[in-house]
Amino acid sequence: MNSSPVVDSILSARYLRRGEKTFEDICRRVASALADDETEEAAFFEAMVTLRFLPNSPTLMNAGTELGQLSACFTLPVPDSIEGIFDAMKRGAIIHKTGGGTGYNFSRIRPEGSPVQSTDGVASGPVSFMRVFNAATDVIKQGGRRRGANMGILNVWHPDILPFIAAKENEGDLANFNISVMVNDAFMNLVSERRFDSVWFTHPLSGAPVTVGRIWTAIVEGIWKNGEPGVLFYDEINRHNPTPHLGEIDTTNPCGEQPLFPYESCVLGSINLAACVREGALDEEILASTVRMAVRFLDTVIDRNVYPVPEIEEATKKTRKIGLGVMGVHDALLMLGLAYDSDEGREWCGHTMELITGTAVDESHRLAGERGTFPGWEGSIWKDYPVRNAAMTTIAPTGTISLLAGCSSGIEPIFSFAYTRKNTVGKTFVIENPVFRDALTRTLAEMDLTGDERIKKENEVLDHVHETGTIQDLSWLPKKFRALFKTALDISWRDHIRMQATFQEHVHASISKTINMPGSATMDDCEEALLMAWSLGLKGITIYRTGSREAVVLALKEPAKTPADTPRADDGRRLPERIATLSIDRPKELAGRTYLCQSGCCRLYVTVNLLDGQPIEVFIRTVGSGGCDANNSALGRAISTGLQNGVPYQKFVRQFAKVNCISAIKNSSSEGHSCADVVGRCVDLAARNQSITTLQDWEIRETGEERLCPECCEPLDFGEGCNQGICKHCGWSGCS
Repeated sequence: MNSSPVVDSILSARYLRRGEKTFEDICRRVASALADDETEEAAFFEAMVTLRFLPNSPTLMNAGTELGQLSACFTLPVPDSIEGIFDAMKRGAIIHKTGGGTGYNFSRIRPEGSPVQSTDGVASGPVSFMRVFNAATDVIKQGGRRRGANMGILNVWHPDILPFIAAKENEGDLANFNISVMVNDAFMNLVSERRFDSVWFTHPLSGAPVTVGRIWTAIVEGIWKNGEPGVLFYDEINRHNPTPHLGEIDTTNPCGEQPLFPYESCVLGSINLAACVREGALDEEILASTVRMAVRFLDTVIDRNVYPVPEIEEATKKTRKIGLGVMGVHDALLMLGLAYDSDEGREWCGHTMELITGTAVDESHRLAGERGTFPGWEGSIWKDYPVRNAAMTTIAPTGTISLLAGCSSGIEPIFSFAYTRKNTVGKTFVIENPVFRDALTRTLAEMDLTGDERIKKENEVLDHVHETGTIQDLSWLPKKFRALFKTALDISWRDHIRMQATFQEHVHASISKTINMPGSATMDDCEEALLMAWSLGLKGITIYRTGSREAVVLALKEPAKTPADTPRADDGRRLPERIATLSIDRPKELAGRTYLCQSGCCRLYVTVNLLDGQPIEVFIRTVGSGGCDANNSALGRAISTGLQNGVPYQKFVRQFAKVNCISAIKNSSSEGHSCADVVGRCVDLAARNQSITTLQDWEIRETGEERLCPECCEPLDFGEGCNQGICKHCGWSGCS
C-alpha cells in the first residue's frame, strides 16, 4: 500500500489496534488469526497487503482481538409483541456495538390503531417502533468506531405501507435507516399493466380501499424527491433462495445486497479487479487463485467468529453463506479500454463475474470434501452437488476498503476523475484518477502540440473535470477518449441498470448499487427504472437523483484560488483545487411564477422560474418607493447562481427564514421577517406549485439538518445503495 495522508487517517481512525503502526501490521494480525498453517497465513497476508483482496471492515478491525466479531451483515426478526420488539432492539444494539449492521422486516407488527387486548389500548404501528429503533441506534457506535446502520423493510401488502413510504419524506428523519418496500410479482404485474385503479387491499380498520396506483405513486414520488424508499423484489429473491426448504426470505442487510433468514449473518470480502489486470488483459490465473484463497478465508471466518448472540451463530452455521464480491470494476474497464456503458464492457463484466462465481462454487465443493457440507445442505438447490456454503457471491458496498485499496468502489462508475478530499485534520488533497491522467498524457502527446501547449491543455482538462465532473463538453478531445472516460452522471441511468443486471446474472445473493439519475430526471424516469429493474431480474434497486438531498459532498464547490495561489507540480502542470460540481445549462425558454408581495420596506415582484419542476432562477424587482432595487437584484442573481450550481433551494429558504429586519417587525403588513424571507417563501411556494392569499400563511417545510460525517464534519455522500452515507474526505462509512 502506498502511504498517503488520507489512507493514514483512515487506518488510524478505523483499523489500527494497540501496537500497530502500518497497514502491514493489520494484515499480519488478520492473517495470523484466520490461517490454519504458515502457508495459508502467507497466502492470506499476501492477498491483503497487495490490495488484491480485502475482507469487510469488522474483520479488519476485530480479527485477532478480544472482540472477535467479524461479520458485517445481520438480520433480526421483529415479532408482534412488546417483548419481542424490544428483544430485537437489544440484539441490534449488541450487533452495532461489535461492528455489524442489521436488517429488519417490520411487517409482522400490527397496523397503527389495531386493538391490543392485553391493555385495552391500540397499537402504534411499525413506523412508530422504527423511530424507537432509530433513536437507540443513534447512541450506539459500531465497534466503537462508527454509527450503526439499519435496513427497515415493510411488505407492500401491509396496511401501514403508505405511512411507511412517507416515513423519510423529511431529510434527517430515521437517519440511521435505509428503508425499502418489499414488492411481489402480483403487485408489479398490475403496475406493468397500468391497472392503477385496482384495489390492492381494503384497510382492515378503516375499511377504505387502497389502490395499486396510490401505493405506486407514493413509491415513485418518494424516490424522485429524496431517493427513498428502495424497492426489493420478493419473488425474485426467493426464486434464487438456495435453501427454500428452510423458509422464505423477506429481509436483507442494510445495503440490500444480502437477503438472509432471521438471525443469519454473512461475512463479506471483495476482490480488486484492477489489481488483476496485467499487461492490458485480465490475468485469469491470478483472479482464480485469489477467488480460491478468498473462499477459504471467508469460510474460516464463520468458524473463528465471535457471534453476538447464540441464535445468530446457530443460523449462520446452518447455511454458512459467504459474500465474495468485487471492487475496482470501473478502473479495470478503463485499463482495458472498455467503456462502462458499452456492450463490450458489460460482456467483459459478465464473463469475469461468471468466472468468479464458478471458481467459488468449485472451491466450496472442494471444501465440502475436506470439512463437510453446510448442515442445511439436504433439500437445498445444491443437494446433488456437495458444497460447503449455501451461497458464495454478492456485490457489497466497498466504501472504506476501496479507499484503502485506491480503486473505484464496488461496481459503481467513478464520480469524477479529479476531486478534492479533506482528512480529519482539515488538510486538503487533490485526488486524480491515475488511469485517466496517464491516458490524457498519452492522448495529448499524439496531438500536434508543443511541450508548453501540452502542459497547458492537460491543466485545462484536469481543471475542467475537477470543476464540472465531466469531459464530455470538451469537443476538441478525441471522440474515442471521451467515449471511454465517462463518469457516473455521463452514463445513462439505463446503462447503470444494465450493468447491475449483468452482474446479477452471475451473483448468488444480490447487489448494492445506486442508480444515478441527473437532477432533470422526472418521476416518469423513476417509474421506468423500477419497471426495467424488475423485468431484468434484479433483486432490488436504489435510485438517487442528483440534488434531491442536501448532503451530497461532490455537488458542492469551493471558491477558485487566484492563479498566483494555484499550486503547480514540479514540471509546471497546475494541480486543480476545486470540488467537482454539476452546473446546469439554461434553456432558452422557462416557465415559472411571479408573486406580488409586501416586505417591511417595499413591495416586491418576485419571479421564480422552474426547470423540471425545480427552481432554477429568481428575479426580484421593487415596486414604487422604498427598498433597494440594487440589493434585491443582487440577491436574485446570487440565488440563481446557487440554484444553477447544485445548491438545493431548501437551503436558501431555511437560511432566509432566519433573517430579521426591523422594518418588517414594525410593519404588520409585511409578509415575512425581511425581504430575504419574503423571497424565500416565494421560492418555496413556486417549488411546491402553490398559490397563496398571503405569504403570512406560509409555513416552512422542515427538511432536516444536513448530514455530516461524525468524525471530520464534512457532508456525507450517498451511494452503493446506502442511505447511511460515506465520507469521501476521511473514509467514515455508516454501511460498510
